[in-house]
Amino acid sequence: MADCGARLSKTMDGKGFGKGLMKSDMCASFWSDVGVLPNCDINKSNPNLMKAIDNIFKSRFREWKFDNQRAAKLQREPEVPAKE
Repeated sequence: MADCGARLSKTMDGKGFGKGLMKSDMCASFWSDVGVLPNCDINKSNPNLMKAIDNIFKSRFREWKFDNQRAAKLQREPEVPAKE
């Protein structure tokens, strides 16, 4: 059995450029970007700020949900009409 932590040299489709490499590059890019983010505390006693944050999360969730529903709809096979 192969070690789960080992990097694979080939992908499932047999090509040499693996997904593992792309994922590690994305992770490195993400962590380098995180260092740029400011370290600030959110004042949870400010109702306007909390409402704005809540609205942003709701908006992003709606976008995510719509995208997932659309992707699922596109992946479904068309229904064959029943013969009478």
